[in-house]
Amino acid sequence: MGKGGEKLVKGLDHGQSDSDHETFCAWAKEIQECEKYYGTNRVSGLRSGDAIIKHEIYGYNELEKHEGKSFWHLILDQLNDTLVRILLAAAIISFMLAWYDGGVDSDKFTAFVEPLVIFLILIVNAMVGIWQENNAEKALEALKEIQSEQER
Repeated sequence: MGKGGEKLVKGLDHGQSDSDHETFCAWAKEIQECEKYYGTNRVSGLRSGDAIIKHEIYGYNELEKHEGKSFWHLILDQLNDTLVRILLAAAIISFMLAWYDGGVDSDKFTAFVEPLVIFLILIVNAMVGIWQENNAEKALEALKEIQSEQER
């Protein structure tokens, strides 16, 4: 499935070639339109031969399986945001200014508070983002588990 749940069908149905096929957005159509497009109806369903052909055209009726992202990839994804990059640049500039203005004397430690707070906020933001993405992956896996194993 592509983004937005659209599945590009192979051009084997309705005389379409691979280069000029269109996406049929079944979720946005009336039931009768879907029945006509897929060549079936709610009363009798598909014949055995049609079911085999449709299976070859559209594939399995299941959610796509994919490998989860690595921990480091999740961290990099959290930093792939314009606002986060701006804050990171601001923290680095603020740290360098604090370093050059006062050095690391104990009296001048207050100059480092601002960049440290910005870094802390970015770290907490990344942790929350990773946690949310992990929960979304678990929810998707749970959906895959309860997915129907049989066709009706």
